[in-house]
Amino acid sequence: MIDPERPEAAAAVAEAKAAGIRPMMITGDHRDTAEAIAVRLGIIEAGDDAAVITGAELDKQSDEEFAKNVDKYSVYARVAPEHKVRIVNAWQSLGKVVAMTGDGVNDAPALKAADIGIGMGITGTEVSKGASDMVLADDNFKTIVVAVEEGRKVFSNIQKSIQYLLSANLGEVLTLFMMTMLGWDILAPVHILWINLVTDTFPAIALGVEPTEPGIMNQKPRGRKSNFFTGGVGSAVIWQGILEGLLTLGVYYVAITWPVHTTDAAIHADALTMAYATLGLIQLFHAFNVKSVHQSLFTVGAFRNKAFNWAVLASFILLAVTILVPGFNGLFHVTELGLSQWGVVLGAGVAIIVIVEIVKFFQRRFATKA
Repeated sequence: MIDPERPEAAAAVAEAKAAGIRPMMITGDHRDTAEAIAVRLGIIEAGDDAAVITGAELDKQSDEEFAKNVDKYSVYARVAPEHKVRIVNAWQSLGKVVAMTGDGVNDAPALKAADIGIGMGITGTEVSKGASDMVLADDNFKTIVVAVEEGRKVFSNIQKSIQYLLSANLGEVLTLFMMTMLGWDILAPVHILWINLVTDTFPAIALGVEPTEPGIMNQKPRGRKSNFFTGGVGSAVIWQGILEGLLTLGVYYVAITWPVHTTDAAIHADALTMAYATLGLIQLFHAFNVKSVHQSLFTVGAFRNKAFNWAVLASFILLAVTILVPGFNGLFHVTELGLSQWGVVLGAGVAIIVIVEIVKFFQRRFATKA
């Protein structure tokens, strides 16, 4: 007679371990049975008897002693529900985030004590479900791993939107500040408002539905003290925002240093138009950069997200309309640009992708050596 594990359980355990999650088995079965199943699942290695402990052996240890030894054990056999609370408390005393599954009435204290209590939707009692933070509708461990992956994707996408919006706004602030300090013509309020409306909003929303990054389940857990600016996002916001501002100022400088027209009014009008087009276009190009904080754009896939592609295209059209369509020039205080001037603007847009890719390359290289 045998109650076999689910076919997908071993793969789910391997995926969890790769993600920095340590799966453990807590069962009322005999020690030998629990050990055999744990070996088949990959929770422990064959012959690793020291990783298995029974409830009777656990009772012989004080809470302090068990907290020191808890890292040794991955399989708990012949345990009672009350032992689960001791296991949770021991791991939490080491600063670990603990998820605990359970389905019985007696499991409720452990589910409540755990950082994440996970009840069983099929076999679980109403008491255990009520004490849980989440309930597995299919009672499948694989679902927990899928939920972790989905959670990481959501967190990552929020980071991308924040990185994009803050770096874009920092670029705008730096551009206006430096233009003022240098005595240059300043972008009009309508320019900034239109850029914020069309180039910030649509791509930022679309970044929130990015597909899961390759290798996201090979990353280690973020930890309790993590926030949306950890993992290099905070520093990326600063240097990428400065880069956007410098490229925009550089285009303005090129426009006034090597003008197409001869009159001062035309020169400054062209320079202001080019700065406006660059600031808007460069943000659309930069939206591709933030698809991943560290991975290359060409690794994560530049055009995998159809919603993002349409968002960038719509933003580009709305930006171009203000410059190319007659009648909008007066409303937005801009002029028509020549091919060479558009070439400079597009060059700045491409430059931000090239520069960010180079920086990411060296970041990955140094991280690998470390």
